[in-house]
Parts: sequence; C-alpha cells; structure tokens
Amino acid sequence: MFIWVCIWSGYINKGEVTAEHPEKGLIFREVQNLHNNVFLASVLYPALLLWYIEIHSLAFGKPAGVQNVPDFCLLALWFIFGVLFPLLFYCTKHITEVRKDGIYIRLAPLNPSFKKIPIYVIEECKIQAYEPFNEKDCMDKTPSKRANFVVTLKLITGKRVVISSKNPKELHQAIMSAVANF
Repeated sequence: MFIWVCIWSGYINKGEVTAEHPEKGLIFREVQNLHNNVFLASVLYPALLLWYIEIHSLAFGKPAGVQNVPDFCLLALWFIFGVLFPLLFYCTKHITEVRKDGIYIRLAPLNPSFKKIPIYVIEECKIQAYEPFNEKDCMDKTPSKRANFVVTLKLITGKRVVISSKNPKELHQAIMSAVANF
C-alpha cells in the first residue's frame, strides 16, 4: 500500500498551478516536495549508518559497537531507519487545492484524505510574512531573512490557519475568487 501511494504520488504535478477545471471545480492546485536539507541530514545520517552496519556485518562480521545486538534487531532497525524512513521522506508531499466549495489540504502519504476548510467559514484571507521557528507574524516589524510569505486565514470561529505556499499571491487570488463565487 505504502509503495503504491509513493508511485501514485509521482503522477501529480510538481509544484505547478493548474487552471480551473469546470468538471471538478478546481481553481488552484499546488504540490510541494518537502525536501529540506535539515530533514535530509536527520534522515540520511541514521540510514547511512545502518547501511554501513549491515554491509559490514554481512562482509566482515559485526562491527565493534554492535557485538551484543541480536541480528534480528539490527535487521529491523535497518529496515525501519535505513529503508522506510528515507522512502517516506522522499514520497512526502504537501498538497493544497482550492475548489469552489473549500480549501483542501493533504500531507501525502501520511493523510489518506484531504482536510477540508469550507469557504463559508473564512472570514479573512491575507498574505503576510511568518517566521516558522518563532511562530510569530511579522506584522509590526520588517520580516527577517528567515521569514516566509504565507496565506493566513481567519475563520469565523476565531481560529487562525496558516497555509504555506510557493506561490502565496496565486493561492490568495484563488481563495478570494472562490469566496467571491460562493
């Protein structure tokens, strides 16, 4: 199932914006690959270490640091951290869609279905600078170099939803057009 989802997700547009399709009501679609260097290092370091341990164990016997670890545990660790986590990291994509009836967000393949934000619950939509590590808006001051431009939705319940996008202006325009047509 997991590998099928990874193969299926390869057929999705790679970060492009699609035009409106009248049969589906799709106004905007963006697929973001989550390949970040910090996450890449945190996934690849244990993977490469476990690949080294497994290859060394097969060719020369167990390395010095893992003499007391059973072979089954090493194989399970290698399979989880050396194969599954890098594959999951490679296949993970953030999908944002704006349709006529709502905003759909999905982190594939971790979420099996889209999370829907209905259009009628959106009170305000704006683009603003956002610092992800501080979780602060840059409304009062000039944004730092680490700040990203995001689309912020204020819902009628008072909750605030922050949607990251490579094209925040186009996402904002699509949301505003969906709100205007609702």
